[in-house]
Amino acid sequence: MSPDDYERLYDEAREEPAFCNGTEAEDWISANCAVCVHDRPARLGDDTRGCPLILISLMDRRPVQWLDGPRDAEGRYSMARQYTCIEFRHEDDEDPEPRPTPDPPGQGVLMPREPYTGVRMLTALPEGVSAP
Repeated sequence: MSPDDYERLYDEAREEPAFCNGTEAEDWISANCAVCVHDRPARLGDDTRGCPLILISLMDRRPVQWLDGPRDAEGRYSMARQYTCIEFRHEDDEDPEPRPTPDPPGQGVLMPREPYTGVRMLTALPEGVSAP
């Protein structure tokens, strides 16, 4: 993910505001983006190379990379844990790039992994549809 991906990320974002107000946005961004490798250039003064997901969220869209965080029985959540960003990589990690678990030695591979990797967002069933 890079700032060059902005248009693609914007197009795939959900058409709903990510945050209800500035306090909610500030709490979540300061708890997550403040230590993420993707926004480090912006924190060091290069705003043109910051994380595009932050900009998308401030334009009343919710990036698909932000999955709902933990909720209690009444649906309440901590503002700092409202979402879980699947692109989050802590800047102190030695190797911030995710690596798939390698296939065990001697195990055959039935299908290639590549077509099955990517972003998945589970959504609620449409109104009027029930689960089997």
